[in-house]
Amino acid sequence: MPTFTHGKDAKVFANGYDLSEFLSSVTVSGESDTAETSTLGSSAKTYIAGMRDATVSAEGFFSVDVGGSDERLAAQLGTSVVFTVVVSADAVGANGYGMTAIETNYEAGAEIGGAVAISMEGQSTVGQEAIRVLNPLSAKTATGSNASVDNGASTANGFSAYLHVTAASGTTPSMTAKVQHSADNSTWADLGTFTAVTAANAYQRITGTGTVNRYLRAQYTITGTTPSFTFHLSAARL
Repeated sequence: MPTFTHGKDAKVFANGYDLSEFLSSVTVSGESDTAETSTLGSSAKTYIAGMRDATVSAEGFFSVDVGGSDERLAAQLGTSVVFTVVVSADAVGANGYGMTAIETNYEAGAEIGGAVAISMEGQSTVGQEAIRVLNPLSAKTATGSNASVDNGASTANGFSAYLHVTAASGTTPSMTAKVQHSADNSTWADLGTFTAVTAANAYQRITGTGTVNRYLRAQYTITGTTPSFTFHLSAARL
């Protein structure tokens, strides 16, 4: 039997903020160009795949709170935004999409009898990257690592990874997060390392080339006095 998921569990992260509490819908759309290669004598048209493209769009409700929907989305119009969209319950191994996108449209509108609504659209500059969650949004206070995600086999085309830090506290706190990979789920090596984070609302997308082993996990080194970091980390095989 197929496994389905309810839309209420989706999560949307943008530039180090969790926008899920402001949004009522989100859509990630991917497409690929094609070029016709039909020749004389063909009985049907033929095509080859071209460049891939993707967009992200969302609708929700207007909020002027600090860190609210209007502050976060209006300010980013015309700029590059790092998005992570989780389309199932946020847990280790959950599926979703990541992209760096230029926010091309932001609207706010009101009508009598309804809540003030907002909508946004973004044009990806990296295509549509299918991510798996390695660290669902949660607070970490000490160095550690998470359960692994099994891809079933290694891949050879590199990776990308997304980090959103929504909260940070403590005295001189610092966190260095990594994506690690393993061929046997026992011996681990660093695949990609994010720049050290010391404050909230940090975000990064990193990439790498070459072989990505079968298993992936998140690893994080946290230092400082009573440090705490709330963050989301995911990775895509390219």
